[in-house]
Amino acid sequence: MNVKKTLAEHVYGELKEQIVSGRLKYGDRLPSMNSLCVFYNVGIRTVKDVMRRLKEEGYIRTEERKAAAVIYKAAPEDSGIHSVLQRKTSILAVHETIYILIPLLLSFSASLFDEEELRQMTRRITTLRRRHPKASEQACRNCIYTMLERSHNLLFRDLFSSLETYARLPFFQDHGRFLELVQEYNEFDSTAWVMDSIPSRDAHEITRRFRLMFKAVSSAIRRYLDEMHIRYGDVLEETSVEYAWAAERGRDHYYTQIVRDLINKIGTGFYKEGAFLPSEAALARQYKVSVSTVRRALSMLGELGFSKTLNGKGTVVFLQSDSSTFQCMKNKTYRRDTMLYLSGVQLMAIAVHPAALLAFDHIDRQTIQKLRQRTSRTGSIPLADLTRCVIDNQTLKPMKTILQELEKLMNWGYYFSFFSEGPSHADLLTKYSLTALEHLAGGRKDAFASSLSECYCHILSFVRDFMSRCGLPEAAGLLTPGIVSI
Repeated sequence: MNVKKTLAEHVYGELKEQIVSGRLKYGDRLPSMNSLCVFYNVGIRTVKDVMRRLKEEGYIRTEERKAAAVIYKAAPEDSGIHSVLQRKTSILAVHETIYILIPLLLSFSASLFDEEELRQMTRRITTLRRRHPKASEQACRNCIYTMLERSHNLLFRDLFSSLETYARLPFFQDHGRFLELVQEYNEFDSTAWVMDSIPSRDAHEITRRFRLMFKAVSSAIRRYLDEMHIRYGDVLEETSVEYAWAAERGRDHYYTQIVRDLINKIGTGFYKEGAFLPSEAALARQYKVSVSTVRRALSMLGELGFSKTLNGKGTVVFLQSDSSTFQCMKNKTYRRDTMLYLSGVQLMAIAVHPAALLAFDHIDRQTIQKLRQRTSRTGSIPLADLTRCVIDNQTLKPMKTILQELEKLMNWGYYFSFFSEGPSHADLLTKYSLTALEHLAGGRKDAFASSLSECYCHILSFVRDFMSRCGLPEAAGLLTPGIVSI
């Protein structure tokens, strides 16, 4: 089984990194405990444990009825410069990933604003014009988080936060020449000019302007790091501190991992409907856990309608139906798991398009031939094979990390459990996937990327619509994205 961080460890690591990286500076107030609960989707007890640990380690000061304050002081300038030079390649790769991916998330999120929200955003943009550039940058950042939150996706905001924290932007902003270097990027006007595009809900223009802003920032950082490299000489880069992101954010217990794996095997036909699962002892050996953990997993599997345990005989497999889905939605853990799954599919539908464009030129004829062979086998999942190919040929490491994390959420059995004969009868998805393969083989880069995105859009629409009818109305808020190509 996978060893995962606890929720407390995840929240602690996020806040500590924000403090150490300078995102939260000496004297800054942390958000309230209730705000942290909402942001990280955790309970108040978890937040209190994190606050206590940060206080004990000298990062924050806590007071009654006041938000915690940062008391950690950053290292001297020279030490900070050495730190970012040690991560130079990784930091630049993260900024490149922000430039490629985040504007697509923002343009999609902006399309979901209603008229009142657009009026509020317009007022905030007007205020931006009257602010000092540094204050304007912070206001722009707040607007970005507001937009990502509006998507209802459980992953958008968390992903941007992880990228932003690793990118060490506060460190660069504190150096006088940084703003000058940003302004020297001729195509970029100002943050207010970028935000001006939001009320139009023009996805192409929103994406274009945000990309220009992020490109100006990454260009300035590259020039600054080159200057520091000349000044300080060669600094050995550390490959052990590359960008990392955990899409699941420590939510799983061992037994829920087992449940997810069993559902995956049921949906993909490894365990057929009406067949018996292996014995509790056999499953315990397979997953390297105790029999009691297996029993808890089988109990949850039964609650979700995927199986039924018969006294003295074992556990028999069932596939999804409307009634079993309604039963699933009574389980709080499974509701959350389903929303996380749908959020992952929605994010993959957006991210796989630029990722496929990046990977396309590195996929050779031999790889395409192997893909043809694999996808022709009975029970194969062509989209899974194509996605793995894009991941394996990804040259931008942070993008590869993001795709790998999303791939973990792509529980193929969850989708295929809606089809009585498994993957071979999911005709429409198979058709879309094989079309993508033909575009890849034919050298049609844009069509290949668009077809992959269309596959995930289909999964999102299919599962979301079913779930919203069968006891999960909040799923309807996760809309199907369009394709924006710049």
